[in-house]
Amino acid sequence: MAKTAAHRPSYLSRLWRELGTIGGEHDAFIKVIIVERVVKAVVLTALGVGLLVAGHNGSLDYWADYAENQLNLDVGRNIIFQLLLRLLVYIGAFSHISLLALSAIVYAALEATEGVGLAMRRRWAEYLTVIATGILIPYEAYEVVAHPSLFKVGALLLNLAVVGYLAYRKRLFVGI
Repeated sequence: MAKTAAHRPSYLSRLWRELGTIGGEHDAFIKVIIVERVVKAVVLTALGVGLLVAGHNGSLDYWADYAENQLNLDVGRNIIFQLLLRLLVYIGAFSHISLLALSAIVYAALEATEGVGLAMRRRWAEYLTVIATGILIPYEAYEVVAHPSLFKVGALLLNLAVVGYLAYRKRLFVGI
């Protein structure tokens, strides 16, 4: 007997069930993604802590600006981000370096969550990785065109490969 549309679970219930499943075995590219996410989380955490600890004496201004530019964290070009930065500085009395350090630590937590979730073969981690990485691709593409550097081109290509591989190979958005 065929199931009718009335007996088929809703989209949200199917998505929730899908997020709770365990993915298949790791292939080589998934292992590369896991290592890249965990290494990036460690580096960003070290950068954030270093900025918080050593940034208060003012000697890291040059390096903070350089890191901000290279890691696509430069908020000076967008009016919304400028207003948000000014609001945060005004309300919390955060310095520019403290905000950069906090941003690096929060981003490190996201990267670590993706890496650990992928290592545990969690389906939600595959979705999180595709969505979190895919959201940044238009901005990264703009940065490569506007201010090209080898680091930015490499990051864009890697992120395109990660999103394409996970979305297509793992069939993340098919059949939910």
